[in-house]
Amino acid sequence: MTPPLHIQRGAEHLCRMGPRGLAEFLHDLGERTGTVAEIADMLAEWRRLDPALLGAVLAQFAGARQFPPSIQPVERAA
Repeated sequence: MTPPLHIQRGAEHLCRMGPRGLAEFLHDLGERTGTVAEIADMLAEWRRLDPALLGAVLAQFAGARQFPPSIQPVERAA
């Protein structure tokens, strides 16, 4: 299942914030929802994934486009 676009854009922003920003977000999310342990377990599962392999698999489903696609601003037509 592909995440909704607003989730993908939020993830892009978190990635630009670096590992510490992502860690703070995940911790805050876990604290607010009472799921800190579950998030830690999922992180342990995802650590087993090779980022290059994940990118290659996702590219097969995205027509070799970047995941997630970057936003390209365009000027409004007059």
